Amino acid sequence: MVADRLVAVGKVVKAHGVRGHLKVVPFGEILDGLATGEEISARLPDGSIERLITVEVRTQRKTVFLLTREVTTAAAAQRLVGAEICVPESRLPALAADEFYWHQLIGLEVVSVDGRRLGTIRQIIETGSNDVYVVQEGQEEVLIPALAEVVREVDLKRRLMVVDLPALV
Repeated sequence: MVADRLVAVGKVVKAHGVRGHLKVVPFGEILDGLATGEEISARLPDGSIERLITVEVRTQRKTVFLLTREVTTAAAAQRLVGAEICVPESRLPALAADEFYWHQLIGLEVVSVDGRRLGTIRQIIETGSNDVYVVQEGQEEVLIPALAEVVREVDLKRRLMVVDLPALV
């Protein structure tokens, strides 16, 4: 049996309270469906993985507060600051053909419609109106809006995104 790949769906940004709550900033909306009693994983900055069972899941604005069975003190929660919260890829809901998860897009090579290489997607910024792809080539960085009129093609098999950048005024 092939192990289900872990996908990062948020990042622990702060320990919260004396009981060991984890303040998590989600990547997109995937954490909205997280329920009490679910197994999640924390991928620490050193690459190690800790399995956790949720005891409490509370959403407040754009953050999620998690309490787990294994983390019961503020000190234990502080140790997880910087960790990515991960779930098995199979747990992610299916998307429409023209929709993609962030983990599928990060690392794609980006080229313009005229074939000019722009770089690789290194990060995605959630702005409220639309996401913005941070594309980096060496020290150069280009911000590309995730809009249908800009993103012309996404080919996951070829790990390629084709964009039509608007002309600068």
